[in-house]
Amino acid sequence: MTTVETTSKSWFSRLGDSFKNIFIGFLLIIGAIILLFWNEGRAVKTEQNLKEGFSVVVSVSPDKKDLKNEGKLIHFSGMTKSPNLLSDGEFGINVSALKMKRTVEVYQWKEKRSSRTTKKLGGGTETTTTYSYIKDWSDKIINSSIFKETESHQNPTSKPFLDKEWVAQGVTVGEYAISEDLLSALSGYQPFNIPEEMFNAKNSTESSQLQLAGDTIYYQTVNMASPEIGNTRLKYEFISPQDISLIYKQSGESLVSYQTKSGGKISMIQLGKSTAEEMFKSAQESNKTMTWILRFVGVLLLFIGFNMILGVLPVIGSVIPFIGDVIGAGVGLVSGLLTIIIASITIAVAWITYRPFIAVILFSVALAGFIMLKNNSKKLVK
Repeated sequence: MTTVETTSKSWFSRLGDSFKNIFIGFLLIIGAIILLFWNEGRAVKTEQNLKEGFSVVVSVSPDKKDLKNEGKLIHFSGMTKSPNLLSDGEFGINVSALKMKRTVEVYQWKEKRSSRTTKKLGGGTETTTTYSYIKDWSDKIINSSIFKETESHQNPTSKPFLDKEWVAQGVTVGEYAISEDLLSALSGYQPFNIPEEMFNAKNSTESSQLQLAGDTIYYQTVNMASPEIGNTRLKYEFISPQDISLIYKQSGESLVSYQTKSGGKISMIQLGKSTAEEMFKSAQESNKTMTWILRFVGVLLLFIGFNMILGVLPVIGSVIPFIGDVIGAGVGLVSGLLTIIIASITIAVAWITYRPFIAVILFSVALAGFIMLKNNSKKLVK
């Protein structure tokens, strides 16, 4: 089922909105500049912390805890041992694992909308919006009260069961105790296929309410192949006891974050056996990736901000649609140029602040290139 809605907006209304956007645009630009500057500092400090950590880390054997490493940043790899099962008493699920989580999904309506806007002579616009509805599983409750068509597309307001995560206690690697806080940082869940006998031992008396299909438990679902709105399913994932690698500070009976001289913290845990060098290299790569992601976000915010500030110009020109389109293309170009200039200046100032040595080298190279270009231009003129 689809619903189509057509709305119109006058030129004066669009003009008023564009003036409001100027204020928002300035806020976005200020936020983007702060983000870009902060990001460069964050990247440098993280890099320095990791370099310091790598210079002092000591690789040890987990089989014997050495008191001489007290207070030091240590690295070790080894097989985890977990003395207890993780259990979900509600459904009788028991598994030997470092972590286990339950995800609850409800079959619900989802609203999709697509819009097409046409410009009219005189500066107004006409927007045609099409609303369509599909049924799908979602682990979030979708608020159907904000749908365009609410009466025939109503979703449940809550889940019958909550999402949940369990973390093992008493886990060790050799002589080192691995706390719940450390294990909480582990990632790498795998689907858990629930054994039929395990499921039936708890749920045989509730067969009319619960059904098992592979790694999924269906609740109040008559036909799993054709569910109805409000039907519920549960899935389990786990991280089995296996080799892990850690870099932490040895502190008595505990492993805690290591404080660097520059005020940063180092704490790493991951699945599998990895050397200290591999773990620090991976952390450096993650730092570089995050730096570029935040740079992209900052640049995008700048572009949007300049577009919002200059957006009043194409609206003014849109009294004649063709002229508005031409001005809009020019605004996009100018916004792009301003974005490049402001982003470059912001990052350059940040580098002068946080990487003065590299900044001086780059400035010298740029100056030398400019002088060479100028000299070559003079020779060509002669």
